[in-house]
Amino acid sequence: MAKSLSVPLKNVAKTIRNVASKIAPRDTGNLRNALRSYNTPERMTKIDKNGNAQIVLFFAPPAAKYGKYWNKPYGSGTGTTATIRKRYPQEFDYAEKAYKSPEVKRAIKEYTKALGKSIATDLREAVRKG
Repeated sequence: MAKSLSVPLKNVAKTIRNVASKIAPRDTGNLRNALRSYNTPERMTKIDKNGNAQIVLFFAPPAAKYGKYWNKPYGSGTGTTATIRKRYPQEFDYAEKAYKSPEVKRAIKEYTKALGKSIATDLREAVRKG
């Protein structure tokens, strides 16, 4: 069953990646490109031996480690991160904003529908065989 659901789960991961790279700050060198190239659906999705699914967005990929400062700038004084927070208040927390976006919510809803249909199909087959 996990194999048949990996495609919809990867669609959710791809949607998260696309939204995060779209709303990530523009003037940061290669952050957007690094987000898109490093966060492949295969790398982002994990299904453990119990069938639990997990999606992870790497918001500070190896080619753009500074992404962590843009995602969660800390401090309120006069450092780089405080400057980011003051100058670009709309551009930080991009990973969290991506997870909360309507596109991602819609993709998750589609995935859960597919999961429900798959479970119903498996149950019907088990009852027929039983």
